[in-house]
Amino acid sequence: MRKHLLILFITVLTSVAAFAQVTTSSFSGIIKDSKGETLPGATIRATHTPSGSTYTSTTNIKGQFTLPGVRVGGPYTVVISYIGYEPQTFTGIVLKLGEPFLLNVTMNMTGTALKEVTISNKKEINVARVGASTNISSRMLQTLPTINRSVTDFTRLSPLANGNSFAGRDSRLNNIQVDGASLNNSFGLSTDPFPGGGAQPISIESYDEISVNAAPVDVRQSGFTGAGIYAVTKSGTNTFTGSAYGYYKNQSYNGTSIGDNDISSSFAKSSTKTYGFTLGGPIIKNRVFFFVNYENTKSTTPGLAYSPTNGSGIGTVSLATASDLQKVSDYLQSKYGYSTGAYDNYPAFAPANQNFLAKLDVNINDKNKLTLKYSNLSGTTDNQLNGTSIPNSANFTVTGKSGSVSSLPYARYSNQSLSFQNSNYGFINKVRTYTAELNSSITSKLSNQLLFAVTQTDTKRSFPGGDTFPTIDIFQNGSNYITAGNDPYTLNNDVINNTTSITDNLTFYAGKHTITGGASYDYQYLGNQFMQGAAGYYAYNSLDDFLNNRAPVYFAYTYSLTPGVSAPYSASLKVGTVGLYIQDEVAVNDNFKLTYGIRADKPIYLEDPPENPQISALQLLNKNGGTQSYNTGRWPSNHFLFSPRAGFRWNLADDKSLILRGGAGVFTGKTPYVYLTNMPTNSGMPQNGSNVSNATAAGQAILNQITLVRDPSTIAAQFPGSFPTSSGTTVPTSGAVVIDPNYKFPQVFRANLAVEKAFGDGYNLTLEGLYTKDINATRYINANLRAATGLTQEGDLSRERYVGTGTATVAATDRLIYPTLGNIYLLTNSSDGYTGAFTAQLSKSYANGFFGSIAYTYTVAKDVNANLGSTAASTYSGNPNIGTSNEEELGNSSFFTPHRVVANASYTIRYLNHGATTFGLYYSGSLGTPISYTINGDLNGDGNSNTDLMYIPKNVNDLTFVPTTATVNGVTYTYTAAQEAQALNQFINNSSYLSSHRGQYAQRNAAFVPWFNKVDLNFLQDVYIQTGKTRHTLQFSAVIQNFTNLLNKYWGVQQTTTFTNPVKFNGYVNNVPTYTYTNLNGKLVTNPYMDMTSNTTWSLLLGLKYKF
Repeated sequence: MRKHLLILFITVLTSVAAFAQVTTSSFSGIIKDSKGETLPGATIRATHTPSGSTYTSTTNIKGQFTLPGVRVGGPYTVVISYIGYEPQTFTGIVLKLGEPFLLNVTMNMTGTALKEVTISNKKEINVARVGASTNISSRMLQTLPTINRSVTDFTRLSPLANGNSFAGRDSRLNNIQVDGASLNNSFGLSTDPFPGGGAQPISIESYDEISVNAAPVDVRQSGFTGAGIYAVTKSGTNTFTGSAYGYYKNQSYNGTSIGDNDISSSFAKSSTKTYGFTLGGPIIKNRVFFFVNYENTKSTTPGLAYSPTNGSGIGTVSLATASDLQKVSDYLQSKYGYSTGAYDNYPAFAPANQNFLAKLDVNINDKNKLTLKYSNLSGTTDNQLNGTSIPNSANFTVTGKSGSVSSLPYARYSNQSLSFQNSNYGFINKVRTYTAELNSSITSKLSNQLLFAVTQTDTKRSFPGGDTFPTIDIFQNGSNYITAGNDPYTLNNDVINNTTSITDNLTFYAGKHTITGGASYDYQYLGNQFMQGAAGYYAYNSLDDFLNNRAPVYFAYTYSLTPGVSAPYSASLKVGTVGLYIQDEVAVNDNFKLTYGIRADKPIYLEDPPENPQISALQLLNKNGGTQSYNTGRWPSNHFLFSPRAGFRWNLADDKSLILRGGAGVFTGKTPYVYLTNMPTNSGMPQNGSNVSNATAAGQAILNQITLVRDPSTIAAQFPGSFPTSSGTTVPTSGAVVIDPNYKFPQVFRANLAVEKAFGDGYNLTLEGLYTKDINATRYINANLRAATGLTQEGDLSRERYVGTGTATVAATDRLIYPTLGNIYLLTNSSDGYTGAFTAQLSKSYANGFFGSIAYTYTVAKDVNANLGSTAASTYSGNPNIGTSNEEELGNSSFFTPHRVVANASYTIRYLNHGATTFGLYYSGSLGTPISYTINGDLNGDGNSNTDLMYIPKNVNDLTFVPTTATVNGVTYTYTAAQEAQALNQFINNSSYLSSHRGQYAQRNAAFVPWFNKVDLNFLQDVYIQTGKTRHTLQFSAVIQNFTNLLNKYWGVQQTTTFTNPVKFNGYVNNVPTYTYTNLNGKLVTNPYMDMTSNTTWSLLLGLKYKF
């Protein structure tokens, strides 16, 4: 192993390479004389005015030059000289991250008087981009609104953005790098773009520039099938600069009305306080510079916006009553000494974070520049407990719900269910990064960049009450009602994710060709301690059953099989990734540039997981419907994945005002590593997860002997047949996971075509199309699921279902190949998904205090599996289908909105030589969250509840309803079948999607929450004085989120769904499915949407900053 790593290390260092990380910018161009002849040997000298950093080069025989590895920002002064010709000077040039600046110059003979040229708002396009990208400049970071003080408040400026996702792709498929160091949430437990449990690893005050690239032709950029997000932090200059700042908001800085509804009672006490400082300057003028930033944020936030029936009424009122919650709390306290914590007026969450960053830049000489950086985040965050997941592949039945339960019908905090304060959990987060970068200009034809980066993250969980206790889900009338005890996924949950990367870059300039060849190597260690249900898990049929200590309907427990280790790291993944690539950028002529290249990436698994021979002996499904065996002791094949790409940039006008650009090629990303570690975690080797369910007679017999105890190991010891104590002797019944031996990391084919038109005065129009096609997308199937055996008729349509033998209830023997083993999940690939996006954008570059942009994007995005979860069970069970969950159905992605308008603008007014006022504006208008209308229950009997897409009846007679009753606060509501049918009919009429698709199956994510317009405003007031060469500025800021809601309580109101499962499956009668209508608090609600509460009102962040 050591020899293998040494050879790989030497290969990387000695290869002809170029960097995949985007940390710098560059100049390029052609120098000619007045007759159009090229001038070989002309000298180009670019000086970064604030720091005195200089970069020099000479033109080649074709008159071409390139200055690579140049510091981002500016302004730059560029001087071009040639013997016998008047020197030319260009000033005011500002470089964008990762986007070359084109500077084509015509020189005149000596004796011709020339003036200095300032580059600004000329009718030409100087930025030489090819693919779809968005640049967020330092000016934008300083003036546009960010109430969350986060990077995502700025990446949302990309027309392709939808939350943290881009071009309809899962946000975990992005690649985020800061100064070349990976800051990805690469393990993929959540959709947060960064590691750190929702905190920002680096303060927004430290960023200098951010770039979002969706389709770069450059093969050096890789590691994503969503978007590459690259950022650089600030550096010191020859002038000492610094700031001290503070920001504050509390609950009174929020609107209290949504239309005519007064929601002032919904706001619990909260506050956020942020303070910090920055300092930068020279250590040695023109040579060595430093920059440091420290920031501290402490918050108290209303973590839970719910209240029980007959409670305080603060927040959304839930069906769970205060009296029932009190009964549960009293029972657990008196019998077990366990304190549940509050169930109303929940204490505020109290996240706290500290950031520190230090950066050193050294101009060794004109040819060599060195950058060193260190950053650190330490913090804690609070979170509400898991929403609907049940540990260890649940499959049980409860009274009042037809079919099996695999996940909860409603979130544990919802208008149907409620939990307690001590059922929540916290994160303890540590994130550190180290980078070292050396840029060298070896000769005029050869440049080099060496980059070394390390990222270390550690995320542990904590209990708010400090006491471990089993998770308890209590059902009532077929739905989850009350949850108590610990979050089911918190005990023994820890993630360590360390990445080390090294890249050496060498670029050769040969006439019209700029040739880049290279290699890169990333080493990643992921340690995953994950024991779902480690404190024990109990589900009860009713509140009465629980309070009277009757048998549960389901029990689950995960425990260690590793001798002497009570909480093993069940997955220890050590993986390296080698990237090899070569590229040629050809300046065919002055107006046409062609880039083509190929990249090959290869994952190298450095350590095999343990094999469970019992799983290896099984014959399970593959993705094609055949059968094969799988070995949990082997990672998938690690062949090279090739990414050829080509692109062009064509100047169609002599004044460079009209550009046609485009490209096509393959992009290779990385799998969220949690998908890989699911296999050893659930293999039954380092640990075992088991369950006992009432779905079988044998399980019910065991459950009859189980009572609630603090220590679940006593139950495991009582039933060794269900809870084996030796590894590799059984197949876990908690949902074993296997991986297709041919599984490949995500790959897509992506193409873009764009036209750019410059109108002068800084106005540019861009029309751009982007197309993406899956080559290798990630998909889960149940490898233990038989083929369906029957059909369900609905109107004129039918769908597959499983039919019970001898009983109306579908048993495990009716649907599973190995009935006693539960679901066995297979990680495999799919290639059916695709995305198409078209953007029209008008932008205005900065001049006279103003810049702005407005864009419209139309998107279509389809996939087979939304992959919304982190465990195999939650990912598989979270994908709505018409057929069974193994069907490869193409549906709308969960990560897109079809129509989006986004705009930003900033305007600064300066006056009296001592003041300035700035207004920064952000606007977004789009359809809301995509909706899948599903059936509450398991209509097709595949064991996956709540994922069967509903049939939309042509008329009320298409579905068979049965009478239903509901008791809320002692009041019983009874509804006839006719009343329920009429309620559904009205619900459909109130939905534009449902009403226009009668007689069809609802499609996945085909409906959307209504259009929402949002305007955020940033107001900055500067007062400054000049003392010597130093300007001292006091800046007051006010960021208003959802500004229009402040102007009018009827504006800026966002809506959400009332429910997305309007009908509840009630079982088959004579092979005909029967239903009841879903009620909310006993009422037949027919409006698909309702206004959101506090999340939709205006809110305010105040700030004060001193800077010099």
